Amino acid sequence: MTLSLPAEASTTTRPFWEAAAAGSLVRPVCGQCGRNFFIPQIACPDCHTEDWTYEQSSGKGVISTFTVVHRAPTDELEPPYVVAVVDLDEGWYMMTNIVDCPHESVRIGQAVEVDFQSRADGIVLPVFRPSGANPS
Repeated sequence: MTLSLPAEASTTTRPFWEAAAAGSLVRPVCGQCGRNFFIPQIACPDCHTEDWTYEQSSGKGVISTFTVVHRAPTDELEPPYVVAVVDLDEGWYMMTNIVDCPHESVRIGQAVEVDFQSRADGIVLPVFRPSGANPS
């Protein structure tokens, strides 16, 4: 995967990782201005309040941009793999991997939905696959 993970989740990000481990995708939503944002941070990037909570996401969206990685930065990653930015239906976006799809078939505007991959170290990562594809 392309995501760099901390050795231990912070109090700010722990609910995100716990939700992923339970097979759920959540995102921060500001209690003042209503903005959906990602990555989790102490304050809303728009109104700067610390009044936000995690809310459930549908996990459905479209690919807004992507790249195919042919030379992995470490031996634990097997190329080729797709790194993409997915625009989620609730109005937020995240960088992720596209799975269950040949890299030659990935397209901007393609409908995708969340899936979850367990790593050997016990961390569960949200990844995305084409809508309607069978989970791996």
